[in-house]
Amino acid sequence: MQLTKAEVRRYRSINETGPFNIQPDITSLVGKNESGKTAVLQSLNKSNSYEGVKFDIGIDYPTSKTQERRKAEGLIPVTTLTYMLSDNDVAAVEQELGPGSLSSNEIKVTTYYDCNKSTWDISVDQSKVLDYLRSKLDLPSADQDSVDACSNIEDLSEALNNLTQENSDANKVIDTISGWRNSSAKLQAIDILKSRRPKFVYFSEYDTMPGEININNLISKRDNNDLTRGENAFLSLLNLVDIELEDLSNPESSEHLIREVENASNGITDEVFQYWTQNQNLRVQLNIKQDTAANSVEPMVQIRILNEKHHVTVPFDERSRGFVWFFSFLAYFSKIEHDSETPLILLLDEPGLSLHAKAQADLIRFIDERLAPKHQVIFTTHSPFMVDTNKLERVRTVEDKDSSGTIVSSDILKAQKDTVFPLLAAMGIGLTQTLWVGSNVLLVEGPSDVVFLNYLSEALRNSGRVGLDERWVITPAGGITKLPSFLSLFNANKMNVATLTDSSKRDNSTLIQLRNAGKLGNSGIIQIGEILGKEEADLEDIFTPAFYLNLINTAYAGALKGKKIKVSDLSTEEKRLTMRVEKYFKENNIGGGTLNHFSPANVLMKRLAKTSKVAETTLNYAEELFKKINDLLPS
Repeated sequence: MQLTKAEVRRYRSINETGPFNIQPDITSLVGKNESGKTAVLQSLNKSNSYEGVKFDIGIDYPTSKTQERRKAEGLIPVTTLTYMLSDNDVAAVEQELGPGSLSSNEIKVTTYYDCNKSTWDISVDQSKVLDYLRSKLDLPSADQDSVDACSNIEDLSEALNNLTQENSDANKVIDTISGWRNSSAKLQAIDILKSRRPKFVYFSEYDTMPGEININNLISKRDNNDLTRGENAFLSLLNLVDIELEDLSNPESSEHLIREVENASNGITDEVFQYWTQNQNLRVQLNIKQDTAANSVEPMVQIRILNEKHHVTVPFDERSRGFVWFFSFLAYFSKIEHDSETPLILLLDEPGLSLHAKAQADLIRFIDERLAPKHQVIFTTHSPFMVDTNKLERVRTVEDKDSSGTIVSSDILKAQKDTVFPLLAAMGIGLTQTLWVGSNVLLVEGPSDVVFLNYLSEALRNSGRVGLDERWVITPAGGITKLPSFLSLFNANKMNVATLTDSSKRDNSTLIQLRNAGKLGNSGIIQIGEILGKEEADLEDIFTPAFYLNLINTAYAGALKGKKIKVSDLSTEEKRLTMRVEKYFKENNIGGGTLNHFSPANVLMKRLAKTSKVAETTLNYAEELFKKINDLLPS
């Protein structure tokens, strides 16, 4: 069962988010501080929490709506979650209710402030259920006629109870129906799917484990089910390497204990540092010591981090905050994953907040490789380093609107600049990612070029061909005239720079002037026209006109009012494809007569259009282009 859509109402800062889509793997909620990102995650968590956290109307209902709450009659909904059933989910229902018993694989679950109450919108085909139940019967013809006349399950049950003679098949069907809640097929389907519905697990920056703990106290708290999240993480750490607390409670068995501790330390080190590449000289050590502060002698377990390079150990909780968080999360998650009997949806609140740029890259890799293949992940961030520019369809913006409260949207073009800063920075507009992460910079003219290049590179790699080398960080300069400023900055930071520009008489003239003035430095310049064999060309000219027009038609569907622009509609006077489209827009007053070059790129980025397969000629041109760019990398 996969979460596909969510909507939150009347929770903390949220009035109504509006429905927003959830990706099958990773969804990132991007927005500035206090925009409501945390509130979105918390509301999802309380809808079906692994740890049993519930909504509290007195605390969670917006204080600005107190009068509204007091006047409300009946149950007050908080979340509506839409799920897509897997083949296994459908099979589980059909095993009980029969083939085709579900008329839709989509279900909706609405949770109310009274958390014992939820409603399920689920489509059960009663006729299919009836057919399935009838198929289990072998009755005399007189009884069969009465059964065949039944139009619902209630009638069927009554007819079977009134048979002219006892029938074992009938008794089995009666028992089946009576075993359903209220003898309802729909309720039975819900009860089957309830046990298969994913649980939410919420983890915030502050959920970190202690570096030192009293073993006997921890055993007592465990037995009384009174553990904090951090203490649970500590237990999880031990479970990773099959160590029980009781194994550590008797320090007298020193030799055995030493060996157990050494094995545990090695196992923990291997698990953690598979995804922590910032310092490969670190090792985890578990130490057993006596609690000198206690009146009686009691064993303590301490986590220390050994730096093999400097031959020194420090307490775990004195390491960087980011390392402590990553370590704690890995331990806690591993425990939950092992113990859970239901699928999990992971809610990570600002997971990279205390990590520097390269460590955030490790975290993204951990989420992609370790978490997403098995579990859906939804995380919040306002960091550009937590945004994968190759997968911007994962991004949802979160804004706190004065008039409507927190709104969640997949339309990044409509968000405020401070909200989408992480996106812009991730795409290179803010320079931050380039300067901190990459030493090889590919300068392009605009953000649409970033999208097109990433798309083409992915298409080539999927075909087993050469794409853009991942060492390149693509950075839009905002136009050819801004190249000198960017080149000056990058060259000053001793970066390797390549520049990809459009081809036109004006651009060629500008490049000549900049080169003669010595403002291009050592940058390698590649023009699209060189690849296409044209004097004038934009990057968009790599695509076939039909492919590009498909993006245009999708992006401007509203303005076109159902019309589809065809290749034959475009003027042949203009040499560049974008100029031909712009001329059509002017002549037909589409989009105010102006083409927004990013709009078709946005369609491609978010996979909004049903794009045809990329033409072989396009792939050939793109591969030639990428090979030429890659040749500019230092050997």
